[in-house]
Amino acid sequence: MTLASTRTARRFAPLALLAVSGLLFTGCASSSEAADEGLKQITIGTGELSPVNDAISAVAKDHGVQIEWQSFSDWTLPNQALANSETDVNAFQHLAFLSAYNVAEDQNITPVGSTLITTWGIYSDKHDSIESIGQDATIAIPNDPSNGARTLFLLESAGLIELADNIGVYPTVDDITSNPKNLKFNAVVAQQLVNVYPDVDAIVVGAATIDQAKSIPRDQALALDDPNAESSRPYVNVVAVRGEDADSQDYAELSSFWQDQRVKDAVAEESKGNTVIVDVPTDELRATLADLEELARDLEQ
Repeated sequence: MTLASTRTARRFAPLALLAVSGLLFTGCASSSEAADEGLKQITIGTGELSPVNDAISAVAKDHGVQIEWQSFSDWTLPNQALANSETDVNAFQHLAFLSAYNVAEDQNITPVGSTLITTWGIYSDKHDSIESIGQDATIAIPNDPSNGARTLFLLESAGLIELADNIGVYPTVDDITSNPKNLKFNAVVAQQLVNVYPDVDAIVVGAATIDQAKSIPRDQALALDDPNAESSRPYVNVVAVRGEDADSQDYAELSSFWQDQRVKDAVAEESKGNTVIVDVPTDELRATLADLEELARDLEQ
């Protein structure tokens, strides 16, 4: 791995962790077992392990596919394994993370379908509604470009600020055109947001993160983002393949397994409702990836 890719991986690794919220899959089956049952065998690279794999594997088997899951402890390794043809596909990352990897390693890994996304929310220890947030209130937001942008879109949708038109997917506080409450923004490392929760008027953080850290469920959020909104596209997790396999129907079918109700139920139970299944057209995923890669190139300079 190059120095550039190391910097990029460090920048985006926390985002991948927030995005997948531990909902990654494992399982195994030998090639002989798959052959004996007349099943197509597909090897999928992923990260941490979760019981949700049982639902995915069961759905796949119903479709004549035997999945062999390969788990990796380092977030850069599933993409490297895919690029080296050690796996057929992977399913562990969102588009922001993938774009950074592609640019840093000069790769052409591409999505063939969407899987899930973790929602983010505005949480407060001092206010019980968006309206009660007063003048000069301090909002803690992530200090990295991707999560910081997601925060601003959520604050705008909640009516607290307005952003400039045509700002792309990574707006900054400099793109705020209206701030009627004169909100102050305290930018901190994403993983530290829950630690400043009692000290500020509100924080913007992943619903799964604050639920796990402080047992605060999503229904206590003052506002939640829309996982199906265009501004959420960079945080959609995908099934990804090598560029030469971009048109493979067998691999494209994999993402449809996440749409099965058995998988939706398993994800909802595992994440306490903080992670949801999404179904985004592949052409939209690829268009978003292209935009993110352009921005990642700018960050590398």
